[in-house]
Amino acid sequence: MSKATKTGKTTTGRKSSFAALPRIDIDLSAPEEGGAEEMRVPASRPDPGRCLAEAAVRAAVDDDLMSRLNGGETLVVAVQVPTAAWVKQIEGCFKRLAGRALVIGRDGSDRTRHKADYGNEGVADALAEGKPVIGIATSSALLPGSLVAGSDVSIDIAVDGSVVNDAIGRFVGAPARPPTLDGLGALDFGDIVVNFRADSSAADIVDRLKRAANRRNAPRQDRLPKLVDAVEFGEARDFGLSLGEDVRAYRANNLKWSDVAGHANCVFAGDPGLGKTFYARILAEHLGVPLVVGSMSEIFATTAGYLDSVVKGVRDLFQRAEAAKAALFLDELDALPSRVNLEARHLSWWTPVIAEFLLLLDSATNGNREMRFVWAATNHVDRLDPALIRPGRLDRVIHFRPPGPEGIASILRHHLDGDLAGTDLSVMGRLGLGRTPAELAAVVKTARRAARAEKRALTGDDLVEALAPKANVDAATLRRIAVHEAGHAVVGLALGIDELVVVEAIGSAGAWGRTLMRRREGIETRAVVEGRATVNLGGRAAEVVVYGGDCSGNAGGDVSSDLAIATRAVCGLRASMGLGDGLAYLADPANATALLRMDPVLRKAVEADLSRLHASAVDIVVRHRAALDAIAEALAARRHLSGEEARAIFDTNSPGARRGAS
Repeated sequence: MSKATKTGKTTTGRKSSFAALPRIDIDLSAPEEGGAEEMRVPASRPDPGRCLAEAAVRAAVDDDLMSRLNGGETLVVAVQVPTAAWVKQIEGCFKRLAGRALVIGRDGSDRTRHKADYGNEGVADALAEGKPVIGIATSSALLPGSLVAGSDVSIDIAVDGSVVNDAIGRFVGAPARPPTLDGLGALDFGDIVVNFRADSSAADIVDRLKRAANRRNAPRQDRLPKLVDAVEFGEARDFGLSLGEDVRAYRANNLKWSDVAGHANCVFAGDPGLGKTFYARILAEHLGVPLVVGSMSEIFATTAGYLDSVVKGVRDLFQRAEAAKAALFLDELDALPSRVNLEARHLSWWTPVIAEFLLLLDSATNGNREMRFVWAATNHVDRLDPALIRPGRLDRVIHFRPPGPEGIASILRHHLDGDLAGTDLSVMGRLGLGRTPAELAAVVKTARRAARAEKRALTGDDLVEALAPKANVDAATLRRIAVHEAGHAVVGLALGIDELVVVEAIGSAGAWGRTLMRRREGIETRAVVEGRATVNLGGRAAEVVVYGGDCSGNAGGDVSSDLAIATRAVCGLRASMGLGDGLAYLADPANATALLRMDPVLRKAVEADLSRLHASAVDIVVRHRAALDAIAEALAARRHLSGEEARAIFDTNSPGARRGAS
């Protein structure tokens, strides 16, 4: 419990108003016969909200400070409450206890008045008349700036078992006993007082509160692996283990919190399905802290969607984490748009939301609040507002990547939960290359379902079949699928821009096949972007070469198809990156293709680029036809080739290798 931080002299005024607020604690751990269980609320019961507010103020403010407020001293007091729901009741409590003071309560509901540049004249006038001034809010940014700058005392209103026991005592008139309630930090003001009911005993109220706290604090029931064993998380695992060592050193008083806070807040970046949210839960468990999860989409779904309600929703999310003394995990952070790319007509709406978010983020990450963590996740780190990831805020980006064979085996082992304990999963680790953790969890479910259907125990073969199921197609169709995927692999290996991870022709790989390339870090030049587009066109090019121009529609069809990806890349070169014929920025890369419907000149240029790159892919396939045929044959027979296996076939069948052999 944080007591008031006092400055200035102490005077003895009239008797403290706390005479009307005696401390009343109860202990219901072992009620005596005829004791608490029989104490019912009197007919003229007090207001439960008032009881809770008075108990909280009584715990945070001592008799000396209250005497100063009611004496002749002109004090300025800043009071921080856990959430907006506390403001009105704490404001009323101070008005009753310090009647001569100007009491200002702001819950953030009024965007016009609840800000630093409003109300300063009233503060100055009250002080000039010799009145104390008390400001109450969840954040100092909501109070008049002069009140915050001139404050003599800071008070932190907090809620714990002691405060709630005192409130129950006031409500039922119980005698003083030691407190017993714990774990109430996640409950807001209304969550607590709703359990104070007219016909209830103190024990009834305590039982309800414990159940409510358990429901709010209960973790999800699925198992979490130990962070030290979660090798699949790579860079994120290393970060978490390092942070855990620092937190242990802080708890042992070997480090200051400021030394930990500098790298405690970060962004988890990576493609969907890589386990960013799951990792946040593992990390919170490793650090031994509660976790509050929220997102902008959740805020829109649970509010009216108007500007004031969205701002309030953002504030409530941060306050919920603060009240629970929890790590805050913000999912889908890119749903908060970057002001750099916002159109003028949207900027005026989003600016207050972003400004409020940054203000709350500053408060949560400034290092003054010990054992507080803020983590966020995004699939598109390039879309984040630069102000979010500057030093002092979310100042580190942790990249999540698809797991390698060892990580895949670790994920499968976790979801197997003791089954196949003696089975070597290294083969499955190679077969699972290119799968996300979410897909691997589904693989285990599929394998279990197959075993249940045949009323037998799970086997390793079930996992293999779930990872690489046979495509239910005829031989000719399988051959075409293999040729198409081999085309991507051959063009990718010939150009060498990115790393080939896996080539598949299996029933679970989307459109019957998949070729996965892992991007190499580096500067995006026109040659690099066009090279990737050429790889995307390699499947169609292979069909042109092998089937004499009789292509299938496998290269197109939806926004994730080869043609769609290549078109976006080439269009982005011209409309977004200044690597075409002009320098004008027309749209962000993700949305640049929308311009093709409206701009015939751009459409003609992009079509010319795609035709040129497709011709280049055809030339590569013709030059490496032997490698194409060999990879396609192996793929049709085995359904799955790792990048290394495909590379070995490519090297063995390259033109230079064949000449050397002869």
